[in-house]
Amino acid sequence: MRKKTHLSAASIFGLAVCLMMVSCIHESINEDAVQPLEEMNMSVEEMILLDDEIGANLRKNPSNQNQLLASIRAATAKYHRLSVAEDEGYVLDPHCVAVPGLGGMGHHAVHMGKIGPFVNPTEPGVLVYEPMKNGEYRLVAVEYVIPAVPWDMYVGGIPMLGEIEFADHRDGVIVIEIDENGEEVEVFRPTNGGPPLPHYQLHVWLWKNNPKGMYFPFNPNISC
Repeated sequence: MRKKTHLSAASIFGLAVCLMMVSCIHESINEDAVQPLEEMNMSVEEMILLDDEIGANLRKNPSNQNQLLASIRAATAKYHRLSVAEDEGYVLDPHCVAVPGLGGMGHHAVHMGKIGPFVNPTEPGVLVYEPMKNGEYRLVAVEYVIPAVPWDMYVGGIPMLGEIEFADHRDGVIVIEIDENGEEVEVFRPTNGGPPLPHYQLHVWLWKNNPKGMYFPFNPNISC
C-alpha cells in the first residue's frame, strides 16, 4: 500500500515560490544566451523546453507556418550535439561561409541522402553551425536543397516550405577546375552560390535570430 505524503501550507508556499523563480529565469533566456549543450550539461529534452525568443514567438503566433517551423525545431533539436548529426550521416564542411557586408552562414553539415528530390521539412539536407570561441559548434539554422532535376521535370514551379518559396539557383556558368587527380573538369557554378548544380535552396534560422529575416541566407550576427 502506497504511503500518502502530506504537504504543509509552508511547504506548498515554498514550492510555489520556487516555481515562480524558475519561470522568471526562463522568461529571461533568449537564443543568444544559449550555450552548447556540453557546456550547459543539458539534455536535448531540456534544450527543447528552453523559453528562447524564437520558440516563444512560434507559440504566441500559432499559424500553420509557425506550426510547421515548430515541428522542424522539434525534429532537429537533437542536432545541437554535432556528434549526433555526424552519427546519422551529416558531414561537416570545415569551410566557414561569410561575405563582407552580408554576414555569415557558418559551417554546413551535409547529408547527401537528404538532398532532394522533394521537400521533406523534418529532414533537412543541411544543418548550419556557428563556430564558437571554445572550438565547439552551435546549431543555428537548417537548409533545404532541391536539385532542379528531377524537380522541374516531375513537379514544376518553385518548391515551397509551407508558405515560403525557395530561392532559385538554376542560373550559373560552366568553369574549368582541376580535380584531385590533376585533371581539368567542367563544373557548373550557380551565379548566386550554393552546391555545383542547378538547384533551389532555402535557409531557415530556427535556432538563432536573424535580423535580416528568418529565411534570409546570411546572418549579420554570424562571423567566421
